[in-house]
Amino acid sequence: MKLRKTTYVVHRWLGLIICLQLLAWSTGGFVFSILALDLVRGERDSAMTPFDALDAPVLGSLTPAFQLSLHDLIQSDAEIGSISLQNRGLGAAWEIRDSRGALLSVLSLDGTEIAPQLSERAAGELAKRDSLLDADIRSVRLMESDPPIQYRSGVLPAYEVVLDHSRNPHIYIDAYTGAVTARRNRQWRVFDFFWMLHTMDYSSRDDFNHPLLTSFSVLAILTALTGMSLWLWRANARWKRRSLRRALAAALNA
Repeated sequence: MKLRKTTYVVHRWLGLIICLQLLAWSTGGFVFSILALDLVRGERDSAMTPFDALDAPVLGSLTPAFQLSLHDLIQSDAEIGSISLQNRGLGAAWEIRDSRGALLSVLSLDGTEIAPQLSERAAGELAKRDSLLDADIRSVRLMESDPPIQYRSGVLPAYEVVLDHSRNPHIYIDAYTGAVTARRNRQWRVFDFFWMLHTMDYSSRDDFNHPLLTSFSVLAILTALTGMSLWLWRANARWKRRSLRRALAAALNA
């Protein structure tokens, strides 16, 4: 009886401590299940124009200017992982990346000059081209550091293009390649808010390996285990009472 009472007290206090987080986890799971991922990611409102690598000649047949630009990159200790000819809507250009996929340089088609950073107007045109929404551009701003939380870990520098629409879409454009690096809307922000509550990472929102989440997960497990123990004790007590009543009834009827 002492162990059962202790388990009851522990279960009651654990439930009080963790009830709000359990509610957040359950509500988050419900929200995740009803929000369509293609809408959350902005894919439903996007033209999703494919920009595949263009056919390019082998490096041996490239112009001397292009080869000189490559030589300068190699001399700067840059580890070249890939060279591709791309047209993302602003004309063909060479994208040179390292082995991890990070952009090293964007060169003009003949390799004679480094492509300049996009203008605000060009970024806005690319965002409008990407979107299927009938919306005007509300604002365009260049981000070189300190991006908003909804663009965490995104490529910089980048343009944030905001469209004037009820879904409050934000389209992020790489300031050098013109690639769409992220699409954010109202549904994404709802998803992200509950994702933050789910991971209990209130700063970066994507870290599963931190003490707060681990501690509450352990408490949730203990709450479930103590609850199961109490249920089994009570079920066993009811079974014993019923067995005793049946035995007494059988003795009286004998």
